Amino acid sequence: MQAQKTKSKWGVIIIGALILAIAGLIVWGVTHRSEKIETLPTAPPLPTPEVVIREKEVERVVEVEKEITAEILTDGLRDMGLLVTEEYAFTEVVSFSSIKKIFNVEVGITESSYLAGYDGIVTAGIDFSSVQVEKDEPAGRITVTLPAAQITGVDIDPESFVLYAEKIRPWNPISAEDFNASLVELEAKAREKALERGVLTRADANARQIVCNFITGLVGSEGYSIEIKTA
Repeated sequence: MQAQKTKSKWGVIIIGALILAIAGLIVWGVTHRSEKIETLPTAPPLPTPEVVIREKEVERVVEVEKEITAEILTDGLRDMGLLVTEEYAFTEVVSFSSIKKIFNVEVGITESSYLAGYDGIVTAGIDFSSVQVEKDEPAGRITVTLPAAQITGVDIDPESFVLYAEKIRPWNPISAEDFNASLVELEAKAREKALERGVLTRADANARQIVCNFITGLVGSEGYSIEIKTA
């Protein structure tokens, strides 16, 4: 009888312990789950009407700051500096002849001469550093005043030299000064031909196109007319 009471007592204790363990597990699971729920990211609150209005005000301020003024256009064009807008390629023949004189009379047997050809390029362009820009907002017109086009250089390719004829007398050699003088004459001839072929007209037209593209890229193709004048 005493043994049965002892077994019943231990059974109650074991059952109670199991109940406490199960209850503890339930409490731990609920607590752990609530912690996970608390760490989930929350959605940002919807903007209030006041916030939306402020954002639109900021956008308007930014648009005002982006306005392209005449000063901005002028600075942008002037940064181009001396810009080559046209080239004229040439092939020129240069000749040189030197005859010594005796008692102010030319002696034919002393003549030294040569005939040679060169290739080169005449460049023309505009100095954008003196460009002027005016912007008439009410009229929707941008006026650009450009300086006249000018020849910016004559470049002779020394590797293109071709000697067609040469006659050198030992008693009348051709000096470096004579050779340089002939090159100066060649440059003058190339410059003159370039002008005759309209190199400055094309340089001016190309410069105007560059200006139109530059301004259109900044202010857009609508809303403004572009007028370009030559100083």
